[in-house]
Amino acid sequence: MCTLRPFTCKDLFRFNRVNFDPLTENYGTSFYLQYLVNWPEYCTVAESPSGQIMGYILGKSEGQAEEWHGHVTTLTVSPQFRRLGIAHTLMNQLEKISE
Repeated sequence: MCTLRPFTCKDLFRFNRVNFDPLTENYGTSFYLQYLVNWPEYCTVAESPSGQIMGYILGKSEGQAEEWHGHVTTLTVSPQFRRLGIAHTLMNQLEKISE
């Protein structure tokens, strides 16, 4: 079971356990801050009942005129929480926001 909530600047100090996984692409702090400033509604964290970050998704909106769509930039789930449907839940959240 997880709770979805907005990704915040404070999470940059808490998500190392997720990012140290070799399958996760890592970016500089300025990259994450750019997404939080420009597309905060597209940045979501999945959190355990104990407050541990289980995974997160960062996205943005792209397009021109009437042709806008959501874009997934990064999606990752901590190895210990994989195979529980968390990535699917995060993707559904981004799709809902993108509509």
